[in-house]
Amino acid sequence: MSHNSETEDTVKDRGPVAEFFVTGWNNLVRMMAANAFFVIFNIPAFILSVILAVVFVPWIAPSFIDVYSYMDPVTGNDDAVFELFFLLCIFSAFFLLESTLICIGPFQAGFAQNYKDIRNGTSFSFFSSFKAGLGNNWKNGLAAMLIGMIITPVFLLAAGFYLNLKTSIGTVIGAVFIVLLFAFILVQNFVYTLMVSTDLKLLKIYKNAIIFLFVRFVHCLGAALIVLLFYVVIPFILLMSASYLTLGIFMFLYSFIMISWVQYFLSFFTGKLIDRYVKSTSADD
Repeated sequence: MSHNSETEDTVKDRGPVAEFFVTGWNNLVRMMAANAFFVIFNIPAFILSVILAVVFVPWIAPSFIDVYSYMDPVTGNDDAVFELFFLLCIFSAFFLLESTLICIGPFQAGFAQNYKDIRNGTSFSFFSSFKAGLGNNWKNGLAAMLIGMIITPVFLLAAGFYLNLKTSIGTVIGAVFIVLLFAFILVQNFVYTLMVSTDLKLLKIYKNAIIFLFVRFVHCLGAALIVLLFYVVIPFILLMSASYLTLGIFMFLYSFIMISWVQYFLSFFTGKLIDRYVKSTSADD
């Protein structure tokens, strides 16, 4: 036991980046299990995400992509348009799910507990961590889930409305709502980590999550760019390539690897913020 403690201390002495990768790699099987069970347990949330995607993709996508340019200029065949629409819906649904904008909140609390225990080295059983997080935080998880399901469509509706105005001011306001959507992704992930790491009420949890955005703005911007890269850019490239190979790579990466590693990164990042800003003021709370 003392040997493990010395190893953990040595890793921490090498800095947070080394600590993140070493703790994640040492729990690779557990991380892959978390990824796979996240996808399985969130099948109802994925169905809801697909419904939202079907509604909002036609609303927002034309602002970025001229779908009719994919139509066959000779025959007028719109099969390519339908294929593009289908891929955009799948891409959007996965984005809503993996970002935790739309997910099963109590289950996500279980996953957040799992990531917290990996970071702290306090548990080596996926199911014991998951059960503890779910059992202790299901009410807050349910509330956070409902908040995500309400706020997300509002941001999507607002972004689509202003982008479709086709004016300079409309484009700017629409872009602001897209930025707010990514900020909300960070907030939601902060919230799930906070609820398994503190005894704060849900209102104070959200208050602290929003404060994190401002007190560590540059760091949060970097975290948002990582989310953008792994939840938007890479999936978009793989899916829009529309080949069996890239589709297979996408299914493997996002069924077993990518989601858990990004969520663990956000949990690890939030844990450092909690250690610095929340626990030091817990007596005041």
